[in-house]
Amino acid sequence: MVTLINKFTVAGESSDFVRIWQQSSEFMRQQPGFISFRLVRSLNNPDVYINIAEWADAESHQRVVGSPNFQQHIAELAAVAVPEPNLCEVVIAHASA
Repeated sequence: MVTLINKFTVAGESSDFVRIWQQSSEFMRQQPGFISFRLVRSLNNPDVYINIAEWADAESHQRVVGSPNFQQHIAELAAVAVPEPNLCEVVIAHASA
């Protein structure tokens, strides 16, 4: 499993970003290898959102981001926010006892 950490700095209206995000997330949820995501908003800087998504493997994620359908979704998001994606692997994880 891999984790995508994608920071978005919204340049326009937050409501536009959230609306576009919801449409785009439906597309992503249907892709092979997609496991889950959370979109969180910074309390210190309300223009910053962070997507934390889990994928079965890097290849599944790369296949989706290389598709023409994804390019349409990311173009819509990039019109209202600046993305900073990073595909990561878990090094240490803990859960409550």
